[in-house]
Parts: sequence; structure tokens; C-alpha cells
Amino acid sequence: MAEIGKTKLDSGWLAARSTEVELTGVQLTTSHPPAGPTSPWMEAVVPGTVLATLVKNELVPDPFYGLGNEAIIDIADSGREYYTFWFFTTFQCKLSGNQRLDLNFRAINYSAEVYLNGHKKVLPKGMFRRHSLDVTNILQSDGQNLLAVLVYPPDNPGTIPPEGGQGGDHEIGKDVAAQYVEGWDWMAPIRDRNTGIWDEVSISVTGPVKIIDPHLVSTFFDNYKRVYLHATIELENRSAWVAECSLNIQATTELEGSICLVEHLQTQHVSIPPGARLQYSFPELFFYKPNLWWPNGMGKQSLYNFGITVDVKGYGESDLWSQPFGFRKIESHIDDATGGRLFKVNGQPIFIRGGNWILSDGLLRLSDKRYKTDIKFHADMNFNMIRCWGGGLAERPEFYHYCDIYGVLVWQEFWITGDVDGRGVPISNPNGPQDHDLFMLCARDTCQASKESS
Repeated sequence: MAEIGKTKLDSGWLAARSTEVELTGVQLTTSHPPAGPTSPWMEAVVPGTVLATLVKNELVPDPFYGLGNEAIIDIADSGREYYTFWFFTTFQCKLSGNQRLDLNFRAINYSAEVYLNGHKKVLPKGMFRRHSLDVTNILQSDGQNLLAVLVYPPDNPGTIPPEGGQGGDHEIGKDVAAQYVEGWDWMAPIRDRNTGIWDEVSISVTGPVKIIDPHLVSTFFDNYKRVYLHATIELENRSAWVAECSLNIQATTELEGSICLVEHLQTQHVSIPPGARLQYSFPELFFYKPNLWWPNGMGKQSLYNFGITVDVKGYGESDLWSQPFGFRKIESHIDDATGGRLFKVNGQPIFIRGGNWILSDGLLRLSDKRYKTDIKFHADMNFNMIRCWGGGLAERPEFYHYCDIYGVLVWQEFWITGDVDGRGVPISNPNGPQDHDLFMLCARDTCQASKESS
């Protein structure tokens, strides 16, 4: 039986330009898998972009040194096919009983075809859209699985004027994607427009019932002496029978080293019809005088670890989720005298010391180590807030995690630079996304992805 939980697929990937591969996705994942990094296949950077892979294999110069970027062909000149790439890997997984397996892509730019063991699935458009595929019925009986992903660039990559900068011709704004990739006043254009599997890929094993998008919110009373935690989850029963579930939620806090104290434990029971999805809210969890989370320079960054498990009668543990969470209340208002925005955290005024953040790396090599280092630098400079600029990324769970650790507030903007959500009322960008529904889907997934366990 496979272990319940998530496994990242972040190593062992190969990549090749689509025009140099004569095989189909079905052939790549059945009879003719790549033998290794031999032409046209090369070692790939996943998570990362096509350009990151080309730099890794020294097929193009590093765009961040000297005039290296000038020597890399731009997608406006090469055409989209030039940056359309295959990515290939294998993974081991052998299920038993009523176990299920999901193949998860936390983000792909911009759309893709997925082939697993000869079966094709299409990932729709959107740079900030999550994808989760139930692949239980197409796994190999011997546990060895072949995965190939054909990734297509944005539909509207745009062109770069000779003077460069400030978003090029802004055509990229017609897609739901980051706008800095056409260049801005502080950087040169990203030649592949960040095409690739740029965020986490994973497989997750569950039993018959799956936990989806847990959400935690706290409310405060009596001058922060009483706190109530509100926890909501969605549960999906993927079996053919009524699932009698025991839902468990607990909070632990670290005392010294690895010693943890269980603060609260609650068990609830719920029945889920076969094939149904159910949203469930736990009864409020009460905390008296909890340790509070404070911004950098105002106090400790106290974090509780909340865990949720679901056990199914006759089966056992079916799924689990955990996430650090800090109790804090943030308030803001416009000051009548100055017209500026003032903030309070846990009832105390705070003087904001912050700066703009675009992204950690222009080639989206967004490692846990890099996030930790970059955000610690901000805390060491006595910053207590980071503004994620609207033409950049919707940041990743690892980013928020280290902001929690180092006491940094986040002003997160969406991947827009004005009213460009596809409603036909452009203010700063007349080429706003053409698909309003896609914009809203990605906006929703941005909010949910920020809470995912990393």
C-alpha cells in the first residue's frame, strides 16, 4: 500500500524542443520513452522555464550577465513553436485497495497536453491555474509510470519595440499571465515569456475521501485574550458507497527543539454520499490567551501547526493536511489628515518599512532555499512588509511560509497593472485579458494556492 500524502516530482526531468521530437505523446509514454539526456533530449529544470533549461544546458548564454540576453532569440522573432517543449519523467507508484492517485500541477505557463502511460489529458490555459488529475485508472500495474508534458507558450507573447521596456506592446496582457516578461523599466524582456512547468509538480495518494482546499480564519475578543478558529474544508468521496468519516483537527505548538504540545483536539463525524463533494465547517476552536504572531521588530512570530485528517470507517486514514498558522489581526484605514493608509497589527499601530518585490528569479527557478534566503535578507534589513507588484507573479506558498517565519507582512497584488480583468473597461492597459472567466478562475486559484502545504 502506498503511503498517504504528497510526493514532489522535482528531479529526473528531461526536455526537448517539440519540433525536434518526431514521436507522439502516446509513443513517448509507452513504446519509445527517452533513454536519457541524449540529443534532442536534455536535463530539464522543473519547476522552471524553457529558458532556464536552455541556460542549464549552456545552449544559450545566461541572460543576466553582460549582453547575454541580446544573443537569445525572442519568441516574437522565432515564433511560438520554437519555445514549445516536451518535458518527460518517470515515477514509481503502486496503489492497493481503494487508494486513489492525483497528478498535480500547481501552475503551468501557458497550456499543456499531458500524457501518462499512453493516455492523454489536456490542461487548459492560464499561468496561475492549478490542475489536479485523477490518474488512478491509468497507472501501470508494475508501479513504473511514464509521464510526458507538451507545454505551449502564451497565446499572445507580443513584440518588443527597439527601445524596449515598460511592457513592450502589452499584447501579453491579453492572456492571464505575468506582464513583466515583455520587459519593464527595470529589466530586459524574458525571451520565452516564462513558458514551462514553472511551479511544483506532485503526486498525492489518498484513500476514498480526499481533502480539498482547507481554509483557516481567526476572530478575536476581550482585547485578544479570547480567540476562535474557524476551519472549513471540502471533502470529496470518490468511492461508490456512503463514506462514514471521522474528521480530526488539532493544533500543536513547539516548546523546545522538537518537543510539541498538543493544544486542541477535536473529532467530528460526517457522512458523504458516493461520488459527492461536501463542504464542512468545524465547530469553532477556542483559544485562551494564545501566543500571537507579530511583524518583524514588534515581537515573536508565534506559529501553531494545524493538522486535519479524515478517517473512513472500514478503511482507515484516507487523507491528511497540515499548515503553520499564526494568530494575528491586521487592520487599516485612510488617515483623514494625510490621506495615507495606516495599519494596526493586533491592535498596535505599526510603521510600515517595506519595498517592492517582483519575483525571486526571472527564469522562475523558485527554490525553497532561495525564498528562505531572499526573505531573510528583507527581515535583516528591518523590513516588515513586502509589496508584490501587480505585473509580476502571484507568489507561491513557500514565499508566504518564509514571510510567516521572518515576520514580513505581504501586500499581494494580482498579476495586473490596472483594471485589466477582461470586463472591457481598461484603465492602464487596453489589452486586458480577453477571457474574464479565466481571469476569475486564476484569481480564485491564486488565493487557494497561497494556502497549500509546501
